[in-house]
Amino acid sequence: MEPEVGAHISIGGGYDVDPEWLGGHSEVTGTVLKLIPGQNATPACVIRLDEALTATGDINGSRTIVTGSYLVLELRYRAQQWESTGTVHVELCESEPEDAAWPNRPSGVWVESHATYTVRP
Repeated sequence: MEPEVGAHISIGGGYDVDPEWLGGHSEVTGTVLKLIPGQNATPACVIRLDEALTATGDINGSRTIVTGSYLVLELRYRAQQWESTGTVHVELCESEPEDAAWPNRPSGVWVESHATYTVRP
């Protein structure tokens, strides 16, 4: 089940108990804005955060600090499907990402490889 546009979602850390990218919070929340092409067959999910987030992440091999209000959630495995909860890669974007897969659009910073998400009813 793909997350529906307008659904509320929470995103938390992965392996790290206190992930730096969450800025001291246990999770961030936002609203599903749209689905865009993902790196695999399953679409990526664009989240508009309830509050802007500042985090350090990787962009083309360089550590960069970004403040943004958008996250792109990418499923981690080729056959993985969206569910009400799961594990994703997280990209933080300064502005709304274009409707294209990661290699075909300006990218944000990659901040997490094992984030957990929960779609709220």
